[in-house]
Amino acid sequence: MNGALASVADFSGLNVGEAQRVCVSFLKENGIDQPVLEARILLGYVLGGGPERVLADRDKTLSQGQATHIVDVLNRRCRHTPMAHITGLREFWSLPFKVTPVTLIPRPDSETLVEAALDHVVNSPANVLDLGTGSGCLVLALLSEWRRAHGTAVDASAPALAVAMENAKALGLADRITPVQVDWTEDGWMDALNGPFDVIVSNPPYIPSSDIENLHEDVRAHDPWSALDGGASGLDAYRVLAPCTMELLKPGGVTIFEVGIGQAEDVSRLLSGAGLVVLETRADLGGVVRVVIARKS
Repeated sequence: MNGALASVADFSGLNVGEAQRVCVSFLKENGIDQPVLEARILLGYVLGGGPERVLADRDKTLSQGQATHIVDVLNRRCRHTPMAHITGLREFWSLPFKVTPVTLIPRPDSETLVEAALDHVVNSPANVLDLGTGSGCLVLALLSEWRRAHGTAVDASAPALAVAMENAKALGLADRITPVQVDWTEDGWMDALNGPFDVIVSNPPYIPSSDIENLHEDVRAHDPWSALDGGASGLDAYRVLAPCTMELLKPGGVTIFEVGIGQAEDVSRLLSGAGLVVLETRADLGGVVRVVIARKS
């Protein structure tokens, strides 16, 4: 859904409260969900704080620079640029993560994987492997909880690894994580890893190729396709990683995979076929089975 875009004239001379109402109108017209909340986020970003600044400054008149800035960010959002790409940050596990178009945007569904890992690994492990790390949100969230663990972040994309390491540095975790650029579709990729590992986590590409065009525009047009495309069935990555996980885990080690809608049974079968013992599947807050947990006996 595409509607009209804003101009500076729409905001000139307005105070913050009035500007919020104008933002809501444009966001609604362009089919943005939760336009009131998103208007507050955009204005708070322009004002130099969070959404709470909108209420605190609601009677203050926008400067010309602020009016120009809000038009820029508002129109980007109306064109369905993800909010995280506009502000450059996304919260995950109550931690701030830098995001760019070279990584998937961390999503609340993936916190289910972190919860499952913490439930099944009670004591802090020695080392954690994250396959397809992207922004680093999974492994860094776990390192923030497991204070004695060391992480290895694997990604085929050098730019994505650079973002992950920026996040590690910002969170004070850079000395506890090792980036490894390697592509798991290539022979011998495991040779680059200093295993075995106590815990392996992964949110691999799992969208069936034919379904990508039907994804929400925020995802389809802005997330990297290499992090979405799971092949014809969506299971290509799991077919590669299930036997590799068996090889990379220590005895007693745990692996946790994020999965797409309706994939848990197939992924469980692949892990069992590789010799792992499936412990649990777990649904996210929306009721979708989102995670498969398995152990090397």
